[in-house]
Order: sequence, then C-alpha cells, then structure tokens
Amino acid sequence: MDSSIERGYRRRLQPLNQLLPASANWATNLPAGVQPLAMMQRLPRIVNAIARLWRDSEALRQYLDDLLVDRRGGRRGLPPDIHNELLTLREFHERQFPAVPRK
Repeated sequence: MDSSIERGYRRRLQPLNQLLPASANWATNLPAGVQPLAMMQRLPRIVNAIARLWRDSEALRQYLDDLLVDRRGGRRGLPPDIHNELLTLREFHERQFPAVPRK
C-alpha cells in the first residue's frame, strides 16, 4: 500500500484526538459550570462526539452511558474530574431536553 494512502487509512481508523472548532464553539456556549474544560484538554475526542450528538438525545444518552458504565468489566474508569464533567453534562442535557415518554 502507498505510504500516503496507508497513513490516511490509519488516520480514519483512529478517533480524532484534537478539539474541532465546532466542538469548541459548542462547549464555550454552555454555562460556565457545565463546560467540560478538563475533557476539552485531555479527551477532546469525547467532547467532539458529545458535541456531535448533543441534539440527538437517544444517541447521546447511549454514548454517555457507555462512557459511565463498565459493561465489559475490568476497565480502569475515567479520572474523577472527567467523570464529574460527564455527569454534569448529562444532567444539564436532561434539563434542556427532557425525555418524552413513549406510548
């Protein structure tokens, strides 16, 4: 495989670990106590995903649950400040976009 094609292929397989401008804009428009500052610095790929999913309540809930709940066992878990930011974002989102009960 050509090395430039190979690099592009590998790049697509790995999540982008730098904060995208749209994600930074989304985060800075959140209230000060909700902004995921530690995540923006240390785990920007997660901020990118949350920003992308923000208006899709079901997908966001699933993504946050996957981050917060160890279903595979043996995971180290997230640092406390990142964990707290995820909980804060989830709570804020639920207040902004309450779940509509299914009939």
